[in-house]
Amino acid sequence: MIDAIMTGEVLKTVTRAVVALVSEARMHFLEKGLHSRAVDPANVAMVIVDVPKDSFEVYNIDEEKTIGVDMDRVFDISKSISAKDLVELSVQDESTLKIKFGSVEYKVALIDPSAIRKEPKIPELELPAKIVIDAGEFKKAIAAADKISDHVVFRSDRDGFRIEAKGDVDSIMFQMSETELIEFNGGEARSMFSVDYLKEFCKVAGSGDLLTIYLGTNYPVRLVFELVGGKVRVEYILAPRIEAE
Repeated sequence: MIDAIMTGEVLKTVTRAVVALVSEARMHFLEKGLHSRAVDPANVAMVIVDVPKDSFEVYNIDEEKTIGVDMDRVFDISKSISAKDLVELSVQDESTLKIKFGSVEYKVALIDPSAIRKEPKIPELELPAKIVIDAGEFKKAIAAADKISDHVVFRSDRDGFRIEAKGDVDSIMFQMSETELIEFNGGEARSMFSVDYLKEFCKVAGSGDLLTIYLGTNYPVRLVFELVGGKVRVEYILAPRIEAE
């Protein structure tokens, strides 16, 4: 039995984070809270979502349980829920997820977890650069880069952190020095990434949310978002684009 109550904002954040990459996913209701992770069909990006137990208004499970969920469907339902509404998620049998808010109750058919693509192992990455930035500023930079190119370069060195994009004619550079960043270790790193993926990732975040970027040279980047006042942690791992010689 699963009985959990969260705010509408938490449910929207969790489902939006996952549907950026996949339409179906496993949700693990663990003693410590909710966990989900998935890799996109192209094997380019991974999402890892954690909602600690104390981020719920109510969290009761009689044993740890994994369910298979149509995340697109639940995200669609969440759009009609306001941020502060309380939403009850309950699973009494193996086939149905109940989503109740106010006087509305949805029953969503569950998917056999074994029918969903195998979850990825989380890679252990030793990345030299750590950049902590307001997620809203990062979102603006990616939106600007999107206007001129389909890829961006992230660059970190002692002078600060830069996001660069070059089109056929135009170029753009977003630059922040150590004093402008929330935290910065001055590590040297440079990698190129797809703007399309980054745009999707940014949809989970807004101004005031924290984003920690772990960057290497021609290595996957780790983007760790602290969302909903720290109630939800979303991490994306994105493979670099290989630059043509």
